[in-house]
Amino acid sequence: MLSSAEALVRWSHPTLGMISPGKFIPLFEEDGLIAQLDEFVWRRSAETISDWKKRLGISVPVSVNLSRAEMYDPGLIDTMEKITGDNGITTKDMYLEITESAYVSDSDQIVERVKALREHGFFIEMDDFGSGYSSLNMISELPVDALKLDMMFIRSAFDKHNDTRMISIVIDIADYLGVPVIAEGVETEEQYLALKKLGCTIIQGYYFSKPVPAGEFEKFLLEKKGE
Repeated sequence: MLSSAEALVRWSHPTLGMISPGKFIPLFEEDGLIAQLDEFVWRRSAETISDWKKRLGISVPVSVNLSRAEMYDPGLIDTMEKITGDNGITTKDMYLEITESAYVSDSDQIVERVKALREHGFFIEMDDFGSGYSSLNMISELPVDALKLDMMFIRSAFDKHNDTRMISIVIDIADYLGVPVIAEGVETEEQYLALKKLGCTIIQGYYFSKPVPAGEFEKFLLEKKGE
């Protein structure tokens, strides 16, 4: 069952075709334009969510990324609330993804900003969990609403003789904290079935679909509406 979506940025160049974000994102970061790109994605996501609500009569939360730098912006909450308000959606319609590494770097300030975002109704996902930055003990003290397992963490578990013990431990910790675990980058039925057996209830990846434009994604929304 479809539970949410994730906004991904792609560059469709008129002569070079589709350019991977791995190639152009570093350029935006070097030129100090990453904040403008992120805000563009936030606004387009909010507009799309609003359009789906009005035209299709269905609401599916969409996750968007917040960079570490944006977490230090004192106007971040006002910006996010204006974007949701201008488009007639709520703070529960747009999930905010913050990487595990951002929590660890200057964690006190980041944690306070995350707490403030949650107080204003935003759903916070810790992205790239398992990429090796934080201790399991630290997780119990951080304000999060969901843990997203890093794609390479998933691949590594299944590449090494299907050793999924660490995934099982993370799921147990998440259950103790009362937050869901989202597995990213799932590509095969074997991975899907194993993760479901371990208790992971939210799974995303190529096993279901490659990244698609918003218009093509609507077929999944219509399927959900017909359930």
